[in-house]
Amino acid sequence: MNFRPRLFATALLCVALLAGCTTSPRSSVVTDSAKISAAVQPPSTPIPLPPLVPVYADGTEIAGVPVGGLSMAEAQTLLTTALPAPTTPILLVAGDVRQPIDPAAIRLRPDLNQLLAAAAPALGSGTPLKVPVQYSFDATALHAKLAEFAAASALSPTFTVITSTDVLSRSFAYLPGRAIDLDRSLEIVSSLLRRGQLTHPIYLTRWPTSEVPRVPPEQLTEQLEALVAEWDGVIGIYLYDLQTGTETAINARTVFAGTSTIKTAIMLYGYTKLASFTEDQWQQMRAMIIESDNLAANDILAAGVGGTNTESAFRGAEEMSDMLADLGLEYLYLYIPFESLDYIRLYNVKFRCGPKDPVGEPPYAETGCALRATPYAIGQLYRMIDECARGEGVLLEKFDLLSPERCQEMLDLLAENADTTRMVAGLPPNIRVEHKSGWIEHTQADTGIVRSPGGDYVLTVYVYKPLGDRWAWPDELLGGAIADVSRLVYTAYNPIRLDRLPQK
Repeated sequence: MNFRPRLFATALLCVALLAGCTTSPRSSVVTDSAKISAAVQPPSTPIPLPPLVPVYADGTEIAGVPVGGLSMAEAQTLLTTALPAPTTPILLVAGDVRQPIDPAAIRLRPDLNQLLAAAAPALGSGTPLKVPVQYSFDATALHAKLAEFAAASALSPTFTVITSTDVLSRSFAYLPGRAIDLDRSLEIVSSLLRRGQLTHPIYLTRWPTSEVPRVPPEQLTEQLEALVAEWDGVIGIYLYDLQTGTETAINARTVFAGTSTIKTAIMLYGYTKLASFTEDQWQQMRAMIIESDNLAANDILAAGVGGTNTESAFRGAEEMSDMLADLGLEYLYLYIPFESLDYIRLYNVKFRCGPKDPVGEPPYAETGCALRATPYAIGQLYRMIDECARGEGVLLEKFDLLSPERCQEMLDLLAENADTTRMVAGLPPNIRVEHKSGWIEHTQADTGIVRSPGGDYVLTVYVYKPLGDRWAWPDELLGGAIADVSRLVYTAYNPIRLDRLPQK
């Protein structure tokens, strides 16, 4: 054991022993009083010795400071002076971003308790130790500083537009953003700080982020306008984000021929007029929405006024159009039943008609006067049905026969639409679309709600192309343009991930 001797006490004991062993002659006569005095003398009390204090073995170092021969208390006093808190900023680096951290901001200092605990085996032993430096810090404060650095050093995703895909003409794609892994970076920096590696920059890696970004609305609008500009005719687009309420409108108030997209309004009219449907009426409703059956649509119009014949369908069409006007939906109407021109000629039927073309806002399309729609108005209709299904909105206020359950039933029926050649053609498989399409010789349209992983939205697309000397345009041409718009909008919400940007 390595102790410090108490020399003075030992010397006194030696002197006492020598005195007891002297050779001087003793008196052989001892008086009685002396004997008595000796007999009553109290015993002597031992003087307690101070406790032995262990010291560190020679050659012991703590954080490079020699402490051999010192007690723990002496070593602690020495280390407090020899190991001050660092003042040089700690430099974090990620790519071209560099950010210093003030050591005082995270309370970085030598961890004396841990250092002394690590050196404890060298106390009172003959085996020296060399204990490396250890630091302590405020972990919460360090986390906050790293979070600031993560935000400052993050790289946003880079978007591009692919215009040469095999099927569709335009799609958004993105190169993922990059950012440091905050939890992993905290482990790395914490480990380096504890070991006292403070003088060199700490380099952190920015990894590709997993979050799928959404294309900014202004960038989507720019690409939609470019697509519309390429079309030899008129394209009207209305887009509404059901989460944010953001609208994108391009020729959205241009008046188009309404086509069979008006059948969504006929469906709504039927639900507002009939508390329940007979088996025949339900089959007519399904045929109208799923197969776009014109005569089934007339049957629903007639049922709305309590009839079953063509005359009742005329009255139902006018009543439905008045309902739409009362909802504030301008230029959205159907004044005559479908396929009723022969009936009109045969019986010289007088019917309502809107103003002559051109109507609404430019650019203009051919519309006729009895069946019209704008992308904006029909888009509002889908918004209203969706609001109703969520238990809110104007439809529940105006119509006693509607309920959230019945509005959801309408959306479910729209999701069964069999047309996959227009809006649906621009989407991946298994995406739910609650929509109704329509087509005539010079105009095609599709409108509905797309439920996508990146967000739900209302999309309305009308495409018009003058016929010239043609009888009609093929579905692939006008329907393909609708699919192009649908694909572009879908990839704005769900862009395609790339490993690298394509070379131009």
